[in-house]
Amino acid sequence: MQVKTIKEVYDWTVLFHTQMAANFYSVKPILDERNAMLVDYYLNYEKKLAEDLVGFKAITEINTLDTFCYEYFASNPELITFNDISKDKQLDEKAIQNYLSGQHQKVIALYGYLLERSETEHAQEKLAQLLELEKQGLKQMMQSTNRHMDM
Repeated sequence: MQVKTIKEVYDWTVLFHTQMAANFYSVKPILDERNAMLVDYYLNYEKKLAEDLVGFKAITEINTLDTFCYEYFASNPELITFNDISKDKQLDEKAIQNYLSGQHQKVIALYGYLLERSETEHAQEKLAQLLELEKQGLKQMMQSTNRHMDM
């Protein structure tokens, strides 16, 4: 997948969340019951984030950011290739949490970069909403992980 426009960034982000959900689904059978519950929560939340982003794409038109999208992905080509969680390592709560956080920080960095470069109020508003959606999604999942670890 090549990402050059803001619409393609939305597509990439939806794909990112869909792949995260599929990745968590794929490791669920190899986990103990406790961690399987945790990744089940993550996969459902990832699906919700993907669905939320589909709505943003339908209502947003921010063509002025296309150059910045292209530049960002050209400078960060590793974002195009999705990194699966390693099934070779011990998958405990901390490893799962670190993977989730690391992956989501990439998306947060992308939207932060685009927000800093947006020039119109409309673009700033939409990107701020997307950035907040991503941050709140990660925060919610991290808080749930911490509660899960406390059990």
